[in-house]
Amino acid sequence: MTVTASPETETSGPASRETVLETAEDRLARARAALAGAEGRLGVISGLALDPETGATVSPRAGALPVDSRVAGLLPGNVLRRGAVVSAEGSTSLILALIARASREGSWAAILGLPHIGVVAAARWGIDLSRLALVPHPGAEAAAIVAASIDGMDIVVLGPHLALTDPDLRRLAARARERGVVLVGTSPHPGTHVALRVLRSEWVGLGAGEGRLRERTLTVARSGRRMGAPDEVAIVLDAEASEGNVGAGGRPSVAREEARRVLGLA
Repeated sequence: MTVTASPETETSGPASRETVLETAEDRLARARAALAGAEGRLGVISGLALDPETGATVSPRAGALPVDSRVAGLLPGNVLRRGAVVSAEGSTSLILALIARASREGSWAAILGLPHIGVVAAARWGIDLSRLALVPHPGAEAAAIVAASIDGMDIVVLGPHLALTDPDLRRLAARARERGVVLVGTSPHPGTHVALRVLRSEWVGLGAGEGRLRERTLTVARSGRRMGAPDEVAIVLDAEASEGNVGAGGRPSVAREEARRVLGLA
């Protein structure tokens, strides 16, 4: 897939010549439409929904994105800085926890090249499926799909086996910085600002042959630009659901209902 954006379109007549400039909303609409087209061709299950009138819901592109309180302490300023490149190695739950609150509060997200992440897992962590694009196998079109995602999303998650070279990654990181988009990778990429790596994972909840897993503690090594010396931080993640996404009795009922709706089972 090739995504192109012309800076202007000219129309001419016998007496006048008019230049029509593309707006940011036009660019976002085209990018999200390109992602929707990629989803259709690649057999993707996703909750991505475009506005029926404009083709897009434009999110603010300034400042920072909020983060779940349980993982916020891993990041400078406790937020995801727009334009930053973050790596999170060793835990899918950590990646989903990093992006969940921003999604709930209106940000658009794309998860590319991570086929083991589906709508059920995303919903369980509180990610808004109506603003989520999942492209599990981008294939040879990876660079174009990532570029379209950067143009149309607030957060783009990159899997470990995308067909991207180091020059591709540098160009895409520069594009994300220019657009104010957060890139989250499963391994450090060129230009990474914050690097997180899970060292240990300890589950809590099982007794002597009974009970169920309730939560786990992750020990995370973190390093990055202007973060001082590398250190280790322990965080606790609930085994079932994210903040604000638990039904009565601690069950993630909202997540299940939303996932069933997107999959057409409700």
